[in-house]
Amino acid sequence: MKIRFRINRASLLRFCLLGLIFAGVFLVGVWSAGAVFYAFGWSPVGAVVYSGVLLGCWLVGFQRRKLLLIPASMEFVVIVAFAAMTPERVFAETVWQAPWGRVPSVEVDANRITVRNVRDFRYRSVDDYEIRYIDFAFDPSTVRTVDVAVSHWDGMQAIAHTMFSFGFEDGRYLAVSMETRLPVGVEQGFLPGFYRQYELLMVLATEEDLFRLRTNFRKEELYLYRTNATPEQARALLDSIMRRADTLSKQPEFYNSIARNCTTSLAPLLRVIDPTFEGDLRLLLNGYSDELLFELGYLKCREGESFPDLKRRRLANRYVSQPSDLPYSRLIRTDL
Repeated sequence: MKIRFRINRASLLRFCLLGLIFAGVFLVGVWSAGAVFYAFGWSPVGAVVYSGVLLGCWLVGFQRRKLLLIPASMEFVVIVAFAAMTPERVFAETVWQAPWGRVPSVEVDANRITVRNVRDFRYRSVDDYEIRYIDFAFDPSTVRTVDVAVSHWDGMQAIAHTMFSFGFEDGRYLAVSMETRLPVGVEQGFLPGFYRQYELLMVLATEEDLFRLRTNFRKEELYLYRTNATPEQARALLDSIMRRADTLSKQPEFYNSIARNCTTSLAPLLRVIDPTFEGDLRLLLNGYSDELLFELGYLKCREGESFPDLKRRRLANRYVSQPSDLPYSRLIRTDL
């Protein structure tokens, strides 16, 4: 005997809709619990009580659905308060850690651009350094090259820090790094990074600062690649970065661990070189971003050279491991 089940489409649709509502209230509730703890500074006890009320109403809501209005209303208030947060308000009285103490600014005068507060720290160790800032003036028409640096720490391969460096015809280099701006006494964390705890800072610096800190003192593995960008593309890319730096100096933004970090904040600039670029997962697992750039044909390499061979050749640490009278920027471009 065959048993036939009749499915009422209206009932199925109603069931699915209720499932989405319950799931939505729960997921937003999990996020809001983090928001009251990290963003609003509630005590652990307060955050636990808040989470308990949300969970209790959510569970009872299976029987009395009207009770879902309670957690939904609580979450709505948290969302509105969170959306109203601005960097200017949150960090109004903040004292920043020394490496992120100043924000670079950009001044344009005819065909000359001057960048103020370019970082040029002189390190004696990771925590012992001379605080120095310089002005960096240049004619945009003199930019010639774009290099990409990928720096790995603690032996991690999937995660890295990515930076750019622009070379000018007079032999100078201007390095660019999107970083987390940390207040004094605060350590960066992945979860707090979702809750507007840090500011996003574009660091414009000399290579003796940004790169040498990583190769000589932090002992990170830094790989430096020459891109295939033409001088025209280099100028367009640098122009985008200058406009971004100018915007951030006037309208600061929050850092986000996924959506707005060191790599994803630079990713849109890749479209300056290739407007057809649509993104790639390796921009999130940014330790593989150099492999992505190689596959896209962005990196300069020798004929028939594989990516592993290129990566071995472009480990900058190997060129600065011994004392030398050559300038640092020249050393790390050995065998480029």
